[in-house]
Amino acid sequence: MNQTTNAISVNVATQLKEDYLSYSLAVILGRAIPCLYDGLRPATRRVLQTMIEQGLTPDKPFVKCARICGMTTAWYHTHGSPYGSLIDMAVEWKNNVPWVWGHGNLGSTVDKEASERYVEAKLRPAAIDILLQNRETWETRDNYDASRQEAIRFNSVLPTVLLNGVEGIGVGLATRVAPHNLRSIVEATKLANKPKSSLADLKKAKDLLIPDFPTGCDVVHDAALDDYKQTGSGSIRCTAKVERGIQKRDGRAKDRDTFTFTHLPPYTNPEKIGQQIKDALEKGKFEGVAEVVDESDLSGDRVVVIAKPGINAASLEQHLYAFTDLDSRFSAKTLVIDGTKPVELSPIELCQKWFAWRMDRLEEQFRYEQDQKMARLEIVMGFLKAIDKLDAVIKVIRAAKTPKEAVIELVSNRTLKFTADQARAILEMKLRQLTNLDTNELVAENAELDERLAELKVLIESRDARTNFCFKQMDDVAKRHGEVRRSRLIDAPTSPAKPHVVGEKRTAVSQKPRLLKVDLKLGIIEQTKTVKGSLPLERSEKLVVVGENGMFKKLPSSHKGGVFAEPTKLVLAKREADIAERKFLVVFSLNDALKSFVLSGADLCKTTSSGKRFIPEGAELIHFGESAYTVKFSSTRKKSVVLDLSGKPGKPGGAGTKVAAMADLAGH
Repeated sequence: MNQTTNAISVNVATQLKEDYLSYSLAVILGRAIPCLYDGLRPATRRVLQTMIEQGLTPDKPFVKCARICGMTTAWYHTHGSPYGSLIDMAVEWKNNVPWVWGHGNLGSTVDKEASERYVEAKLRPAAIDILLQNRETWETRDNYDASRQEAIRFNSVLPTVLLNGVEGIGVGLATRVAPHNLRSIVEATKLANKPKSSLADLKKAKDLLIPDFPTGCDVVHDAALDDYKQTGSGSIRCTAKVERGIQKRDGRAKDRDTFTFTHLPPYTNPEKIGQQIKDALEKGKFEGVAEVVDESDLSGDRVVVIAKPGINAASLEQHLYAFTDLDSRFSAKTLVIDGTKPVELSPIELCQKWFAWRMDRLEEQFRYEQDQKMARLEIVMGFLKAIDKLDAVIKVIRAAKTPKEAVIELVSNRTLKFTADQARAILEMKLRQLTNLDTNELVAENAELDERLAELKVLIESRDARTNFCFKQMDDVAKRHGEVRRSRLIDAPTSPAKPHVVGEKRTAVSQKPRLLKVDLKLGIIEQTKTVKGSLPLERSEKLVVVGENGMFKKLPSSHKGGVFAEPTKLVLAKREADIAERKFLVVFSLNDALKSFVLSGADLCKTTSSGKRFIPEGAELIHFGESAYTVKFSSTRKKSVVLDLSGKPGKPGGAGTKVAAMADLAGH
């Protein structure tokens, strides 16, 4: 039996564009970019909603993170475990005001956190006060299977997107919002949105919105920071704080200067700083460091650099900042989701847009409360009427055959005239409760409801009243959860900034050259004080060495000891500058064949202290040098010939050009 199908013709290019656009929007709006209004990405919002719905408030016990993540995935988040987002909200080195209180191994700037089954968590008071209030008026939508209502955004009481900072990468878009101080955010928002803001108020607000990093690093006031305040994008220069000291030593040993670095720039840790110092020493960018000690503990990261005796401490401190991330830049870009579209805003524009949204949300919140209070007032008034006419109410209820009939009678009775809601509320109460109702309490509640409804009427109708309410709410939050700035604002330090120009050279701490003694036979490099027979090398220069084992390396002038892991003869040991423009002939045997190629000095210089192989694996080096290699031999199958192995250009590790079979060279 033949079956027919309805085929639809589509343009493949158009279909791909539409599908890719849908995918891009899903990633940008649903995963990567934070919301302007509550400052959260969907994953973190879903975790917080799950925690408040499970009752994990600050006064309750901790629960396993595995439970939180499992319930979040089951209810809202189908993209995998949100454990990373949960931990990010708990660690103090990433947040000015953490939302989650973690219990267990949360990791560090170097180490990962423990598995979710070993760590516990619950909400912090700040999350309740700032984000999770007024759950009844959250903007919601159906979750992925329409079984629950998922929050689109929380009713944040301040522009939290600026508070802790957030970064994300979408399809073609990326954001990196810098963290700010809570008190500064509150003051700036009030200045920028008060009923009659002047230009002076706006300028002061902009000056308040300077990033404040959780690590407490210093922020440098420069042109890039001014650009950030105006546009929301810029390169913010951050520097670690340093404390100079002296390490006392016993006997004849000289005392040594110490540099204790704390409050490191964001995304920097002691392990990274230590490796950068080691690399800089190997490359000869500076010298004078005897030891680097990581003294980090629960109080924070702490790196101690111990200098060698006799070193200019001030100059060394400058170079430690210049060639490591102790002085680094935070590339900020304030890109957020405004409704359903990504927008790039300055910090002050963000505060103004948030405030306009907050005014609308407060109106909705007050209207909802007004409806609730009016409904309760109706019930209270019904109770008061029922007490006043209790005998008549009981008579009507006793005469009714069904609850529905009782409601109808209570509503239609000319003497009672209850509303339907009042009648249902009276019927739902037990007789004992109805007879024992305290009239005084009901009268007091009635007065309170009338007073609150009058307040709500003003708040709904007056934007100025809502503005004052919003400002007071922010002040209360700042008083409870705000702290002084961690990051000081400083002028540009006198130490040199990290070089941004490729090839830029800096003056070393000491310009005295090193004298090297190279033993080619043993493959050992020693430091010597004897000029005769030594190889002088400037502190910033490199030594290129080539071994018989087919490896080559570029070593700093400070290198001591063997070149390779095993004793290997060296066939070349010269300054990088001396070989860069030269060419070298390489002759080797591989798989019963004699091969050769010409290796440029520039290629030899493209290596590191880890080394590279310049002939194929398993090959045996026969000749390495600048002169042509000529062999005269008598072949077992041919007449005597002169073989010129001048070679063709090649690359390190290349197979080379076959010249002859090794069997033909037997005896030569």
